[in-house]
Amino acid sequence: MARFKPAKFSIKPNQNKEYIKHIDTTVFYMAVFSEEFIKEYNLENFKSGIKFYGEGKVGHFKGIDLNKAASFNPKKATMGYYNYSDEGFFVEYVYEIPGGTYKVAKNQIILRESSRDTLVIKTFQSATSAEKITKYVKKKIPKEALQYHLDW
Repeated sequence: MARFKPAKFSIKPNQNKEYIKHIDTTVFYMAVFSEEFIKEYNLENFKSGIKFYGEGKVGHFKGIDLNKAASFNPKKATMGYYNYSDEGFFVEYVYEIPGGTYKVAKNQIILRESSRDTLVIKTFQSATSAEKITKYVKKKIPKEALQYHLDW
C-alpha cells in the first residue's frame, strides 16, 4: 500500500494515553455490514476493518482472514493516524486514488460507555463519499499478528 508523509494528515498522532479506555490495540475491529449491503456487493466472505497500534497509528485492512497472522501485516493496510483529546476521538486515513493523487478520509469514533466490544465510527462526508456510520466488532487475532512492525 502507498505510504504518505504525516504532513498529508490534518490530525497529529495521538499523545494522550487515555485512548486505552476506548480501544484495544491487541484486537481487530471488524466492520459489520447489513445483509442487504452484503448481498448487493457480494461480500459474504469478505472481511474488512481496523487495527489500532500505539503511537497514534491505525491500519485499515480489507479481505483479511481472522485466523492467519499474515493477513495483519501492516504493509497490507491503508495507513492512518488517530488522536484522542477533549475535542473527541478522530481517525484519519489517506487513500491512494488512480491517477497519482490521494484522498483524506476523516472519521470520528462515537464514544459510548455502554460497550467496549464494539466501536461506532462516523465517516465524514467528502467530495467523493457520503457521511456514514459503521459498527465494528472486536475480534481476537493470532498472537503472531501482534509482532509486526509498522512501516509508517
